[in-house]
Amino acid sequence: MRKILQEPLLQFLLIGLGFFILYGLVNKQKDGEDIIVIDTYDVDNIIASWEMQWKRLPTDEELKSLIQQNIKQEIFYQEALKMKLDHNDEIIKRRLAQKMQFLSNDIVSMSEPTIEELTKYYDSNFENYLTPYSFSFYQIVFSQDNRKDPKRDAENELIELGHSSIEQSKKKGDKLPFPFFFENVDEGEINRQLGLNFSKSLETLDTGAWHGPIQSGFGYHLVYLIKKTGPQIPDFETVKKEVKRDMEYENQKKMNELIFEELKKNYTIKFDLDASKFDDTFIDYLNEKDKS
Repeated sequence: MRKILQEPLLQFLLIGLGFFILYGLVNKQKDGEDIIVIDTYDVDNIIASWEMQWKRLPTDEELKSLIQQNIKQEIFYQEALKMKLDHNDEIIKRRLAQKMQFLSNDIVSMSEPTIEELTKYYDSNFENYLTPYSFSFYQIVFSQDNRKDPKRDAENELIELGHSSIEQSKKKGDKLPFPFFFENVDEGEINRQLGLNFSKSLETLDTGAWHGPIQSGFGYHLVYLIKKTGPQIPDFETVKKEVKRDMEYENQKKMNELIFEELKKNYTIKFDLDASKFDDTFIDYLNEKDKS
């Protein structure tokens, strides 16, 4: 925790946390106030929502109607709160908790990370940006739809392929709707066409020889690997946008957790569980987790 607090960006976020808590205290509405204010911000939001849906601005009459609908919604909302209709409503709980997280995310977005911070984050997480494996290979497939024992047929053919040229091997196996030769295809495309296990098998093969059988959803394949290129570390500039996005996401998670831990101090959490349904170990875990 001490190491996290030493980060310059998170020092700024902690200041933001203070503003966040202050904002909640200042904006508490007094009990008994029945005031509804429709300001420019509200009207602009009403217009923007209409324009997004209908691809045009509302007419004056439409805008008047929309404002009246907004007032009606607000009155019903305020009355529902007075009647405590929001209590124990799972959808409302989830939505309000989400809006609290949005507020903390807004604090994070106030701070634009510097190039130095982005570079440091990239250097610490470069493995997340490695380029995928890519392969060039010939393949022959023995379809499980056309054969009683496609695996055995593939194993028998593998023995014979040592005496065949690539051109001759092209005539082997069964015809299916993908090519005999895959050139510089990355593992994502192979996963899409032939499955995750297929690309993982290719990673272990040596070039310059026939291998197999390798199973896919189509049957069993024999593979002649021409070229295999392992993951490469990309230049920072080529992944700068992704690094910025990921760093902001990580900072949002940290800020959400800091806010949660700060707000949690105001609450006493108790667990009243039926001991016949939950063992002592689980109950002890919950109590210890709450104290941490």
